[in-house]
Amino acid sequence: MSDQGSGILWWDITDHPEFSPGELDQQWDVVIIGGGFSGLWSAHHLISSDPNLKIAVLEQGQVGSGASGRNGGWASALYPATDEKLLGHFPKGTVDNLHTHLRDAIDEIGTFIKEENIECGFHKGGTLVVARNLGQLKRLQSHVEHGSTILDTQETHARIGITQALGAVYSPHCAALNPAALVAGLAHSLEHRGVVIFENTFAELSDTKKVQAQGREIKADSVVRAIEAYHANSRDQIPIYSLMIATEPLPSEVFNEIGLHDHETFADGSHRVNYAQRTSDNRLAIGGRGAPYTWGSRRNDAREIQQEIHQYLRKMAKEWFPILENYKFTHAWGGAVGITRDWSPYLRWNGSYGEMGGYAGDGVTLSYLTAATMADLIMKRRSTRTQLPFVQWQNPQWEREPLRWIAVNSAIKLSSAADREERMTHRPSLIMKALTPIIGK
Repeated sequence: MSDQGSGILWWDITDHPEFSPGELDQQWDVVIIGGGFSGLWSAHHLISSDPNLKIAVLEQGQVGSGASGRNGGWASALYPATDEKLLGHFPKGTVDNLHTHLRDAIDEIGTFIKEENIECGFHKGGTLVVARNLGQLKRLQSHVEHGSTILDTQETHARIGITQALGAVYSPHCAALNPAALVAGLAHSLEHRGVVIFENTFAELSDTKKVQAQGREIKADSVVRAIEAYHANSRDQIPIYSLMIATEPLPSEVFNEIGLHDHETFADGSHRVNYAQRTSDNRLAIGGRGAPYTWGSRRNDAREIQQEIHQYLRKMAKEWFPILENYKFTHAWGGAVGITRDWSPYLRWNGSYGEMGGYAGDGVTLSYLTAATMADLIMKRRSTRTQLPFVQWQNPQWEREPLRWIAVNSAIKLSSAADREERMTHRPSLIMKALTPIIGK
């Protein structure tokens, strides 16, 4: 069948919201730059705390036009920095609180979706990471997080009919959803509660953290920068591109073979990152990385459409599930995620200005939690959230060019080499063991 496809699946099946924002030139309590999950969840938590707040969200495109409306649709409890790294800086109780808050955030998002009647296909079926060779199996079994379960071959095949599966790790702490539909529903909810959303409004921050938009300075008591990977062209974080494909809606007999009867999200155990879900309309939406990094940490829209990577993802999908040879791939797209030098998210607040980001692709849930914490800080509330590891975290900067370009693109290539090594040696990769401390993950 044809392997051609284009367009962002999530937005093709979701209507963009429309707003009537009115006049920007007035006094605001809070101005938020960025209309993705970070910015919109920040507005949500603030307006929930005080319905009388005057909040403006400034978005240079349309809400959710960045990673928030393009991602794989995992609301997971994943955190980019490892527990081992966190425990080098924080007591175990703080790290445990982080994981508790992340797990609780998934359920809180689900409750919000239900209360607001948002049709975004939210379903908490957990997530599977499948080992397809002995090297992957040994590595996955040696790093099982609290609350996760090791599945043997038979248990794995009972959940997913992926080829060459030897076992898997299952976690109940993940939900699948259509992220664009959630963004749209969240934005509608905010407008109904009095938050004013200005789309197609480019905003700049001066050195004094003053906001310039529409040719004038915007008056605000508090300013929040919530643009994640769009904070580019710097050494603070780099944009790395995740690309996605999606099939046509698949008939029930296909899922009799593939499984995923509880709409589990899933990935195989490769070092070359991949992720997938069975959508609410019975497609497979599959993503992965591998697009090259752009010199100078510049965002490059051309990186979001990489025929080579999209073709690789289609080939991978057919290797996982040979039955897909008989069906079309109808969509192909991509987007950038923000990655800090130490793979640690951050939230920084100085009393009138705040910024957040560095989710490294785990932002659907983490943005909700980070935004709730930002609201606590703005409202001067002390909570268990304000003591979490990402609060006031100072990330090291990335190296200067050309070292940054050489290192990042080499790491992307070496991830594939590490996967080949594990297939050949049947043991966890020595390449990745040597590479991990260098890339800071």
